[in-house]
Amino acid sequence: MLPASSSLGESASETQLNALSSLGLSQYESKCFLASLQTGPATINQIGIVAGVPRTKVYGAVRKLVERGLLEQSEDDPKIFVAKSPKDVLIPLLEKEEKRIKQGIEALNELEVIHKSMALVKRADALRSKVLRYTPRFVVMRKTRELFQNCRKKVVVLTTANGLIRLSKMSNILFERARLGMSLQVFTSTLDEPVFSTTIQNLREIENSSISLLPSAAPIQVILIDEQFVLITELKPDDIRDEGMDVAFLIHNTELTEMMESLIRVLAAVHADLQTAR
Repeated sequence: MLPASSSLGESASETQLNALSSLGLSQYESKCFLASLQTGPATINQIGIVAGVPRTKVYGAVRKLVERGLLEQSEDDPKIFVAKSPKDVLIPLLEKEEKRIKQGIEALNELEVIHKSMALVKRADALRSKVLRYTPRFVVMRKTRELFQNCRKKVVVLTTANGLIRLSKMSNILFERARLGMSLQVFTSTLDEPVFSTTIQNLREIENSSISLLPSAAPIQVILIDEQFVLITELKPDDIRDEGMDVAFLIHNTELTEMMESLIRVLAAVHADLQTAR
C-alpha cells in the first residue's frame, strides 16, 4: 500500500539523486529507483506517480533499471516491480566507477609527464635543434638498435635489471660491433632470477665488455654512444615486455655525454667503496 501522500521530493534529497547520477543513472532512472525504495512493491504507474516522472518516460526508466539489475519483477505478478538492495546492486557500480576514475587519473598523469617533458624541451633553446623525443617503447628500442649499429668506439649503459634484459635482445649487434673494436661498459642493478643471470653471462662473452652491478635505482636508462650521443629513457613500466609507454630523449652533445659518463662512474665508485667498507 502506497503512503497517503506520496512525493519523492519529500523523501529524496538532491544528494541521493546526484549520487545515483554519478553512477551512470539518468535523472528519471534515479527518481524511479528512489521511488521504488519508498513504495515497496508497486506497478510502473505507481512508481511514476511517486517519482514525479512523466508517464511517457517512466516505462523506459523502469526498463533500464531492470536491465541494470536495480529493479526486478515480482514472480507472483509481473506487473509489480520491487527494488533490490542498494548495497547489493550499487557497490559493484561503485567499484566499476572507481576503476574508471583510477584509469582516468593514470591517463592524465601520463599526459602530464608528456606535457612537462615537452615544456623542458622547449625551454632548452640552446639544444633545441639537437634534442629528439621518442615514444613508445618499440620506437625507443628501434632508435637504440640504430645507435648500436652505427657505434664505432664505445657504448656506456646505465640501466635497471629489466632494462638490461630487454637490451640483451640486441646482443648480436653488440657482438658484431665489439669485433670491430667497439667497447661496451654496462652499469646495472641486479635481479635474483635465472633470466638475469643468463643475460649477464651472455653479455660478458662480448669482446671488450665490462659489467658492473649497482643497487636498485629509479626506472631510468642512460645510453652513451661514441662520447657524442646521450639517450635518456624513462622506463614505463620497468619490465621485460616489448610493450610500454617509454619516453626517451636523444641529445647530440659531446660535453653532456662526457658529464653523464663521469656521473655514472662516480656512482659506481661510491657503490664499490660502500661494498668494500662492509
